[in-house]
Amino acid sequence: MKINNKIHLFSTVWLLLILLIINSSIYFLFYKVTTSGELDRLKREALHITEGLNEETSQKIDPVNLFQPYLPSNGMIRIINQNSKPIVRQEVDSKRPIPALETKFERKESEGIYERNGKKYAYVKVPVIWNDGKIVTLEVTESLNSLQKNLKMLQNVLIIASFFVLIPAFFAGRMLSNLILKPVNSMIQTMEHIQERGIFKKISLEKQSKDELYKMGNTFNKMIDLLQQNFEKQQQFVSDASHELKTPLTVIESYAKLLKRWGMKKQDVLEESVEAIYSEAVRMKGMTNQMLLLANNSAEWNLEIKESNLVRVCHGTAEQLENAYNRTFRVITQEETILVRIDEQKIKQVLVVLLDNAMKYSSDTIDIIVGTQDNQVFFAIQDYGIGIPKEDMDKVFDRFFRVDKARSRETGGTGLGLSIAKQIVDAHEGIIQLESEEGEWTKITVYLPVLS
Repeated sequence: MKINNKIHLFSTVWLLLILLIINSSIYFLFYKVTTSGELDRLKREALHITEGLNEETSQKIDPVNLFQPYLPSNGMIRIINQNSKPIVRQEVDSKRPIPALETKFERKESEGIYERNGKKYAYVKVPVIWNDGKIVTLEVTESLNSLQKNLKMLQNVLIIASFFVLIPAFFAGRMLSNLILKPVNSMIQTMEHIQERGIFKKISLEKQSKDELYKMGNTFNKMIDLLQQNFEKQQQFVSDASHELKTPLTVIESYAKLLKRWGMKKQDVLEESVEAIYSEAVRMKGMTNQMLLLANNSAEWNLEIKESNLVRVCHGTAEQLENAYNRTFRVITQEETILVRIDEQKIKQVLVVLLDNAMKYSSDTIDIIVGTQDNQVFFAIQDYGIGIPKEDMDKVFDRFFRVDKARSRETGGTGLGLSIAKQIVDAHEGIIQLESEEGEWTKITVYLPVLS
């Protein structure tokens, strides 16, 4: 069963049950109040007859003659002796006798409702003293025909009112189910369209509102945007990876053919080919390892977090690179110790990537600035080289992107280092920012949470 049919059926059935409960309560409450009123009235009539009988007894008047003024318009009066036999019975229309209860003498008051031939009657019994001094039972009975007509009218009114409620509610429930499920159906159609054609498509949101349905549609559109971005990045990554791997594979294939033809005859060709193949293989291995790192999610880095002195980490990394590349690095800080919880090896990797980029694009001294700012610690790498054009600022951290592709190719760059550095910083819940002035300087700043 479809959800709109379920909503429609559920709302209609529940409304029907509520109406049944309310109408039944109204009907039985009205029945109880009216019957109680009729019985109270009969009881008062019986008391009047009793008072009249007492007065009549003192005046030695035949009591039968006293019943006529008290006779109900649609009822009867009986006197039942102690042998449970009626000694007096009077009613308005003797041709249409009222079906009476079983004749029974009672010494105490009683009242109730009984039914005969589909009609209801109310009765009241009270003990009285008859003219012979014996106790008899006075029974006053009256038909509830008018009450039954009123109850029937009330029943019809409640049924008609229920239909007037149910019919609009039926169509309102259908409209409500369609309104609720419209974004859902739109989402289903959009997903089917995406599945059939393999293209990304968003839901058309006609008007902006604050309800959950609009939020669901808006969230779906944002998800589609994210999926499309990731899909495009994946396609770009595959395209760039295949392009980057094509060059070393072509070099290896060319030198392998050269070896196959001349390698056994010419020693210089053999040495050149082996060296070229080896260097390209090393380059491919490094590139493959970097691509595997980028394929991991930030949550899968398995960081070994511990308390570290960021100033010491920066000094140590700078010294290692100075010895390895014979370059000059300046560590600028006003603190001797800045404690932070990091994976020291991963942060060293970030430093190496940033310093390596700075060395490639600058021949001057490189500054490493370490400090604290706004509940965060930071380190910044600033070089004074070629800088980055403004149009390339947003692309620097993309995979395989190079600002100066010719120089990168000469220095062996793959365009993956900054992407890896950004993922490491993200895994530390940090922020990486880039500032640059083309032809003047470039500064990359990494902010990390303060140790609490």
